[in-house]
Amino acid sequence: MTSEIDGSTGSSASVPARVWRFLRGPRFIDLPIRLLALIMGLTILVPGSFEITEPRYSALLILAYGLIVLASFRPLSIVIATTGLGIGFSMLYPDLENMFPEALILATAVLISRRRWIGFALGTIGLAVYLGASTRLGSYDAGFEGLTDLGYGWLTYSILGLCASFVEARIHREIDRRERAAVDHQKSLDAMRARFTSDMHDTISHSLTTESAIIRTLARESDSETADRLLAELALVNAEATKRLRQLVTSLSKWETESCTEDRATSRIRFRAEAEQLTTAIEDGCAAGSVPLTTELSPLPTHATGTLGHHFRAVMLELATNVIRYSVPGTPSTLAVEMRGGSGDRAELLCRSTNESPTTLTQAPRSLSRRAKAVGGVCRVNADDQKRTVVEVALPIRFISGSASASTNDAMIDVVDEDFETSTEAPGASSAGTSTPNGAAVADRSVDSGITGPDAQFREADRRTKGDRDKVDA
Repeated sequence: MTSEIDGSTGSSASVPARVWRFLRGPRFIDLPIRLLALIMGLTILVPGSFEITEPRYSALLILAYGLIVLASFRPLSIVIATTGLGIGFSMLYPDLENMFPEALILATAVLISRRRWIGFALGTIGLAVYLGASTRLGSYDAGFEGLTDLGYGWLTYSILGLCASFVEARIHREIDRRERAAVDHQKSLDAMRARFTSDMHDTISHSLTTESAIIRTLARESDSETADRLLAELALVNAEATKRLRQLVTSLSKWETESCTEDRATSRIRFRAEAEQLTTAIEDGCAAGSVPLTTELSPLPTHATGTLGHHFRAVMLELATNVIRYSVPGTPSTLAVEMRGGSGDRAELLCRSTNESPTTLTQAPRSLSRRAKAVGGVCRVNADDQKRTVVEVALPIRFISGSASASTNDAMIDVVDEDFETSTEAPGASSAGTSTPNGAAVADRSVDSGITGPDAQFREADRRTKGDRDKVDA
């Protein structure tokens, strides 16, 4: 891919740009190495570089300095050429300084900077061959002095080339790290956009659809009692939509990674404050619909995980909706929340609704039972001393900090089983197709058997919006 991009840009670039790209080299360290080679080649202009004025000697010396410059471009070819030319120069001018080994040493260093180990070995062998030939010929670089001089140069340039290769590798590692970080950041942004888009659709579209269905039904309803119930449901739907929009805007302003992934298992919420706000919203909604429902809130732990808060809010809203829909009009109802102590770091969070219903409830609401069972809890139905229907959902919890005996202190709780994959039932839709305190089988049959009328239209519209909630909340 890189070669294709380079090739396409090279064909469209101007001639000076292509020349500069060739001179600069493909690596970051190529330009400094080539500048060093150029400086070494320009030392031929220093007075006294030419020891004699013979044309053949001058030509060979100019060639040697030229090969020093070219060593940074074609190191392996220069290694081969300078080995032979160096031996030839020693045979012709044994008493004069030979510059071909300098080009050989520089080419060997360039090879090690590129981590071309075979080429580096060939250059080292070529230098050893040259030293052996010079010693045999008794030339300028013969014996121990030549070995010391050229050996020091070889070692110095080799170390510099090796260090340059490490610098190049470090630069490429940093580039790769930043590219991965950029890709991860882009994925994070994409996930956040997808999450916000989904949440906005689920919050606004579903809430508006549910409210629209309630309003249409409310406009056609002539029974004041039914109208009051629908008004209370409308208030709960509006309160829930307002709460979720506030949470969405808060998470967007914080710009946190955890808000992108929506990790409820590790998030932390103020559970006691959330429970108080939720019960207040339920009371206000019921008061708007003239439904006499009161809430009772016992001392609760200060903090909880997002998972527990998610389940608790869904259970409370469904219990409230069932009371609004299916309790006897005008009769008082209660919605209570309390902690039941357990052993060690385990306890139970109880959500209980008590109301009068026109019929006896024989089985627990199906959606509440599914939600409680998914987290290891249970949904129970019974009657109190006054023959009122009592629906109780017990969620098993564990204390992450604190203990069951100090649950009202600064403790944090979580559900015992976090493998929850059922949908979140929003107010106004939680009882559709479920068993409810006056017998949800009646509600189910009213839709499935084709019963018409405002109430049936609302339930049918509510059923159509349930699929979208399942996708997001699962």
